[in-house]
Amino acid sequence: MERTIFLIDMNSFFASIEQAANPALRGKPVVVCGDGRTIVTTASYEARAFGIKTGMTPYEAKRLCPGVINVRGDMHKYVGTSMRIHEILLEFSELTEPFSIDECFVDVTHLVKNGEAPKDIALRVKQRIKEDLNLLCSIGIGPNRTVAKLASKMRKPDGLVEIRKEDIPVIYSKLSVEDLQGIGIGKKISQKLKELGIKTAAEMGRAKEEFLMFHFGILGWHLKRVGLGVDSSRVKSYWDEDPVKSVGHSHTLPKDTRDLQVVNSYLLMLAEKTGWRLRKAGKMGRTVHFYVRFGDFTSWGKQRTLASDIKTGRDIYKAAREIFKEALPLKKPVRLIGVSISGLSRDTGQRVFLEEMERDEKLLDVVDEINRKYGSSTLKPSSVLIAENFGIEERCGLIGRYHFRPKR
Repeated sequence: MERTIFLIDMNSFFASIEQAANPALRGKPVVVCGDGRTIVTTASYEARAFGIKTGMTPYEAKRLCPGVINVRGDMHKYVGTSMRIHEILLEFSELTEPFSIDECFVDVTHLVKNGEAPKDIALRVKQRIKEDLNLLCSIGIGPNRTVAKLASKMRKPDGLVEIRKEDIPVIYSKLSVEDLQGIGIGKKISQKLKELGIKTAAEMGRAKEEFLMFHFGILGWHLKRVGLGVDSSRVKSYWDEDPVKSVGHSHTLPKDTRDLQVVNSYLLMLAEKTGWRLRKAGKMGRTVHFYVRFGDFTSWGKQRTLASDIKTGRDIYKAAREIFKEALPLKKPVRLIGVSISGLSRDTGQRVFLEEMERDEKLLDVVDEINRKYGSSTLKPSSVLIAENFGIEERCGLIGRYHFRPKR
């Protein structure tokens, strides 16, 4: 039986949540931003009418719309709302797969098999989200994930579009390759397709697979199927767990700097956070990746595979710092740094026997327990203070090699 897949796309998610929570913001041009040097993460539809887009700076948004209202983002609120949406969708199907914080795939084939019309089900979903959260969403309906995602983009906000299997040839004959951007195709790919004489989705589907693979490599296989409206990937159960493949953190500095003491302090902070998340997941890793973005937005990064698995912030920091040395001396100021670890394996909890290592292992257990109880950054190496003071000043105390941040 043909599948029936929904893609639920929450409209202007962060801004809509702020407008739902604060009646004074409703109907106003609103942009959600972070602290300090930041960008627009979401613009309300009222703000988009002025040409404001995600990725702009608040200054650029203000220039386009002097009356725009900047709202500081609250990820706890957004994640909580996203989880509530998941709960609503699970009332319709256990095959609910979050695609991003504001998008979910839902397989409702079983409901259609029982005689319900796909659009009627979608209207019930929209009504439940509107009644419970006062939020609008667009829903795309299709025989597979790719087509459902395409349908969700075709009418916003508050849209509802169904593309049946028999509709694909007609719709795709009128659909430009630019319209497929975000559906497994990027801007550069769509431009190259046009240069090759492929202007519509249907033409991409009719192109020979060998021709597409000659010009795009293995991606050509994928492009052929997108053009045919074919996608055999399933919607996973909400309770399926993807294996953790890598763990990492990155951070944009409050201002660009060439100060290596500041950069290394931030690196230590990120390494400690990465080690904490690694241990929380019950993992160890062997391949450390360090990357840096400079003030001119050029980037540099390398990875190194170690002889044995590691799981502590100190070991991750040591490996990342060795990689970083290859980028020295700095010719440009640093804007962002990041560290991650992959090549993961299960932490067996094997005890260490050397006296010094065993002492550190016990200290690490205590630190992890305190951070679990009071928050992931309650205890941390004192040298991290350099990074924190580079951004903000805060009162603190020190315990040994670790910094204790008292709760306010």
